[in-house]
Amino acid sequence: MTSIPAYAVEYKAIDIPGADQPAVIKIRNDFLKPSGVKKLMDILDNAESYRLYVHKKLTAKNMPSSLEYLPVVESDYNPSAKSKDGNGVGMWQFMPNSTDPFLVRNEWVDERLDPWRSTDAALSKLSDNYHVFNDWLLAVAAYNCGAGAMVRALKNVPEKTFWYLAENNLLPDHTIRYVPKLLAIADIVQNSAYYGIELPAAVRDEENPLTAHCGEFDYITVKVMISLTQLAGELRIDEMMLEKLNPALLRGVTPPDGSYSIRLPSGMQTTAEHALTQIKTYKTLNVHTIIKGNTLWSLSRTYGITVEDICTVNAISPKTTLEIGKILYIPVKSSDN
Repeated sequence: MTSIPAYAVEYKAIDIPGADQPAVIKIRNDFLKPSGVKKLMDILDNAESYRLYVHKKLTAKNMPSSLEYLPVVESDYNPSAKSKDGNGVGMWQFMPNSTDPFLVRNEWVDERLDPWRSTDAALSKLSDNYHVFNDWLLAVAAYNCGAGAMVRALKNVPEKTFWYLAENNLLPDHTIRYVPKLLAIADIVQNSAYYGIELPAAVRDEENPLTAHCGEFDYITVKVMISLTQLAGELRIDEMMLEKLNPALLRGVTPPDGSYSIRLPSGMQTTAEHALTQIKTYKTLNVHTIIKGNTLWSLSRTYGITVEDICTVNAISPKTTLEIGKILYIPVKSSDN
């Protein structure tokens, strides 16, 4: 077995064992090439704020710090990433059938796109896996292939370890590659000085986050439908920033049914609560199927609302050509407006 090269800086074993496995060494050597180092540097640099949140949550839950690099494997830490088949979405690549009971997903909201809520969900799922398999390598592998598949793979085998399953091809190929890639990346980043490279860090030497208040926000809960565009305008803050804080809202508006917590920059709750009294809200929706002759202007007259109202709820432009058979949601003004 190839040994880890000896540099002047002391090597510290990562908190999930296996960095000395041949499969991990091969991937690590590839990442230690100049192109691999640059790729890691770009990913980690762009992901700084999300990494800090993940690190903070892992520490609070007493989970392995190496899991901070699982989103690198999953999505390059991209909160809007989509898998090639379109099923895996977000920083943690939740599949449609893996969101319950962790995340909300409907025609208005997809919390897979929310890096903070999806982080909480992913760590809960990983923790659940660990309590089932009592082994972090198996827990991580099960996150990739599914807990059910892992249970089947472990049935009637003499060694209930990830390495035994991998060496005997008892797991899907993508899972066999998945775990070593995590270990290789975690090892490189956490021992970057040992390997003679410099990578962005999420913690200081004393293990305190670089940004102590990372991931701390204010929230307001609404029970009516409001537009982020309207809220940003009333708060006089950048609309794109508010959208970035609330990426789960697929249409830029809160859902018409139930309550929803809007994420805000820290310190803005009181101002936002006042703003809610000043902006137009909607209490429910009508569903309208476009027929020949419908225009946004005619629909606004029919339903007694503005073209802007329709466009806001349906995330379309006033210049949009309406296609026959297309569904539009027509907002009904709140009685408070």
